[in-house]
Amino acid sequence: MGNAEHIWSIVLAGGEGSRLSHLTGGSDGRAVPKQYCSVRSSLSLLHQALRRGHDVAGPEHTVVVVSADHRCWWTTELIDVPPENVIVQPCNRGTACGLMLPLLHILIRDPEATVITLPSDHVVGDEATLRQAITTAAAHAQRNPTQLVLLGIGADRPDTGLGWIETSADDGHPVRTVSQFVEKPTRAQAEALLRNGALWNSFIFAMSAHGLYTLFEETLPWMTRMYIYTLVHENGGSPPERVARLYERLPTVDFSRAVLQQAGWGMSVVPVPPCGWTDVGTPEGVARCVSTGRGKGTSHAVSRTAGSRPLIDLADVVEEVGDSGDSSA
Repeated sequence: MGNAEHIWSIVLAGGEGSRLSHLTGGSDGRAVPKQYCSVRSSLSLLHQALRRGHDVAGPEHTVVVVSADHRCWWTTELIDVPPENVIVQPCNRGTACGLMLPLLHILIRDPEATVITLPSDHVVGDEATLRQAITTAAAHAQRNPTQLVLLGIGADRPDTGLGWIETSADDGHPVRTVSQFVEKPTRAQAEALLRNGALWNSFIFAMSAHGLYTLFEETLPWMTRMYIYTLVHENGGSPPERVARLYERLPTVDFSRAVLQQAGWGMSVVPVPPCGWTDVGTPEGVARCVSTGRGKGTSHAVSRTAGSRPLIDLADVVEEVGDSGDSSA
């Protein structure tokens, strides 16, 4: 994988999981964010994403972004993660903000870094196949530091809840050129995209850290200035206090819409061979995952921490809602 010494992974685990929150109420009545739940596994989705990060970058180079509001869940989940690798947001401000904060931490520690982003709401049947695709993307990103290299999943239905990637023609090369992004299309658009061989955007991607920072500067210059001024130049307060002041002023910003769709220069995509990938961010995604037998066979990856709270299995709660006839899910 090129120069493995400078490969880093960013696990995104700061989201609220709002589309599943009505199903994941804990004993205290508070909804458990989906990344702290499981799908037919003894591991949380967060732990599975961490294992992917460890496999491609190593534990010392895997950082995880969490929300201060979720401390009661991630304190035990991340007990073995180096404290400097736990990046705490005061609150969730979307995926663009959730990437910028760890990106700056990594750039300070390793200016030559290439970063790989890993969402924590994926279930994967064949981790080895996905890992090989990540390795291919990271190597291409190291050779081409101004390119963002996405992983694209072969689509088998006109899903309107996912982002889509239109690409150059398949010429047998493992990396294609991105021609267009379509975020959560209409049904008619999704059917056309499926016919044309477009891929689903997994939101797993690799890019040099400096290249990603430049991409933020070009597409979100106001946000980049806010981060740099507040965290580097503004006086007063500890680093956590400055982060808190910054997040009070930040709006919610989605990376796919604000950055990927607006970027004015080339991006690439690595089509992933069939690997049993499922985005379980919705009840439909969880039900599809269970119906295809995914989410099994992953309990060997990371041991559960002694004393951690029992996991909510999303498969169970989705099945219970389906059995009750409640169509609101």
